[in-house]
Amino acid sequence: MTMITLKTRDGQTFEAYHAPAPTAGAPGLVLIQEIFGINPAMRAAADQWARLGFDVLCPDLFWRQEPGVQLDPTSEADFGQAVRLMQAMDENQAIADLDTARAWLAERSGGKVAGLGYCLGGRLAVRLTMDTPVQCAVSYYGVMLDQLLPTVDAQAAPTLLHVAEQDRFVPPEARAVILEAAGKLPQCEAHVYEGCDHAFARPGGEHWDAAAAALAEERSVAFMQRHLA
Repeated sequence: MTMITLKTRDGQTFEAYHAPAPTAGAPGLVLIQEIFGINPAMRAAADQWARLGFDVLCPDLFWRQEPGVQLDPTSEADFGQAVRLMQAMDENQAIADLDTARAWLAERSGGKVAGLGYCLGGRLAVRLTMDTPVQCAVSYYGVMLDQLLPTVDAQAAPTLLHVAEQDRFVPPEARAVILEAAGKLPQCEAHVYEGCDHAFARPGGEHWDAAAAALAEERSVAFMQRHLA
């Protein structure tokens, strides 16, 4: 587990956290951060997905604003900073950076790469299925999906959505739009986790739900293995 340097299409460089799989040639996984940078929780998530058999790369999405930023979701000041970083981020540039990470993994995996993200990363994971050649993507409690998912067509890569029933950032009417849009896409699978709030899969977090997180992980592994075979 180490930081590596990636080069953008225009020659700039940025860092990503690499957690290699136990065996060579494993399928690649672009892990997409929450709004708090590549903090200890994201590195732990990368390490866990690597233990489950994926070659994981988690790029720094905020490198153009504040390279290497690591924020604490329990800190009010850090949370405010994270929101500002997210709002200032150019989403299309972020997708280009994620595609750079995908290409790096594809060279190691024979082209088999998935995307998986949490929160902001959950939205960007869906974008990857539309704008890059990933084989599939997993979205954990993605934000602003009610605006994005209705624009996805049947040509996008297979997508798995983990939806928190009590997500404070996704009101019921937005969740209804997400589930309706997902139901119209043959390649999209959505699961609602009853009683769960945003970030239910972050171990030790305020809203961590161990049972729901374990079920989501099991479903994610099976989904990615199926589409990366």
